[in-house]
Amino acid sequence: MDLLFLFILAALAGAAAVAGIIFWSTQRATASAITSYFKASEYILETGEPPPDWLANPRRKRLFRPAGSSVTHVELMARFDDLVRFFEHCRFFEDEWAREQLLAQLATIRENWQECARA
Repeated sequence: MDLLFLFILAALAGAAAVAGIIFWSTQRATASAITSYFKASEYILETGEPPPDWLANPRRKRLFRPAGSSVTHVELMARFDDLVRFFEHCRFFEDEWAREQLLAQLATIRENWQECARA
C-alpha cells in the first residue's frame, strides 16, 4: 500500500512539473512575440523603414535557400499585414483612440512602401 501511495505521489509531482514547464514556456514565448511586435512598430514609426530583423530571411527559409537571397517585397508586406492584424486585435492599448492613431500611422507608412515598390 505504501508503494502504491509513493507511486501516485511521484506521478502527481511529475505531472505538476511538466504542467509548470509548459505554462512557463508558453508565457515566455507569448511575452517575446508581443515584445517583438511592439519593437517592430516603434522602429517602423521612427524610421519609416522595415526593422533589420525583417530583412533577414526566417530560419526555416534559410535552410532551403542559398545564403545570399533577400526578402521580397511581397514577404515584407505580408509581415507588415501581420503586424497590423496584431494591433487590430491587441488588448494592450489605453483606449481605442490610441489604437486608431497607431493603425492610421501604420496605414500611411504602408502606402509609402507600396508607392516605393511601384517606382
